[in-house]
Amino acid sequence: MAVAEDKTAPKASHVSDPALTPFLQQRFDPAEYLNATLPSLSLPGGASRPLKSGNAASLAHLSSQTQDLLSQLNAHTTRLSAILTQLTDDILRGGARLAYEVEVLRGETIGLTETLTDDLKDDIEKFLPGGIMLPDKQPTESLKSPTSPTHVDPQPSDTTPDYLSDLRTLTTVRTRLESVIKVFGEAMHWTLPPSEVSLTSSLISVSAPEPGADNASREEKGREFAASLRSEISDLITGDPDAGREKAETRIQALRDLATVWKGTAEEKARGKFVEGLVKLAEDRQSDVERSRERGQQQSERSGSSVQKAQTSAVQQQKSGGGFLENLQRIRGFVEQ
Repeated sequence: MAVAEDKTAPKASHVSDPALTPFLQQRFDPAEYLNATLPSLSLPGGASRPLKSGNAASLAHLSSQTQDLLSQLNAHTTRLSAILTQLTDDILRGGARLAYEVEVLRGETIGLTETLTDDLKDDIEKFLPGGIMLPDKQPTESLKSPTSPTHVDPQPSDTTPDYLSDLRTLTTVRTRLESVIKVFGEAMHWTLPPSEVSLTSSLISVSAPEPGADNASREEKGREFAASLRSEISDLITGDPDAGREKAETRIQALRDLATVWKGTAEEKARGKFVEGLVKLAEDRQSDVERSRERGQQQSERSGSSVQKAQTSAVQQQKSGGGFLENLQRIRGFVEQ
């Protein structure tokens, strides 16, 4: 997948580096950028079917290229951040000077207006019958034209200063650089067991993970991370019966979007299958929560009914017991007589 080239040259010299060209495009996708910049992963045993034929790299070579790209992006981010800070300081200093100059111009305009309307009023009426007619609202907003004192055409001021355009460009590039670095970090953190890749990458040959300490470590880390994701989805639903399902769906959608980084590689199906497994897990946990809630309601209803029956029985026993005591007292009084 190649990133479309931008034929328009960048306006600012700060982003003239060809490495920053993809970040200046209006439609920028971090996953597409990573897929276009880095080669496909070549897995041992011929299990992989890379998207770019003839451009597959081993895991060690791909890791080296990834570190180089990350270092390059970090260097650009640091440089652009320093330039952005410098431009911001220049704007703040320029804004203070501009405010001072505007205030001085405002005072001079007010003084000129008072001179024309008060001190030189009689002299101006000799050359301009009726004198100078100023507008009622905000008379000092604009200077009067010598040929047309009563009407002033507004001057167009829709041009954006160059430093503001450069500032917007640098901010956009910096934001997109940070988004790529963030996606890169999340993708590197999401480890996958090699056995899952080998089982889902081919329909004909199924190969077991290669023996070795490094492969066993990757297998263990991948399974631990998968277990932590399943536990996270389960805890989101069971920990918050009301909003847990929505939180779990948001987390699963984030993983589904992150899985597009491996689009066209041997790990695409494995990661897609894992995400669908999380969806099934979320549905099962939600069903368990609903059944538990229904059982709780039924037990509460049965408990309330039992309490009510016990209270009724106690009242009846008290009534029957009171009658027996009364009869006993009557018998005792009859015997004493």
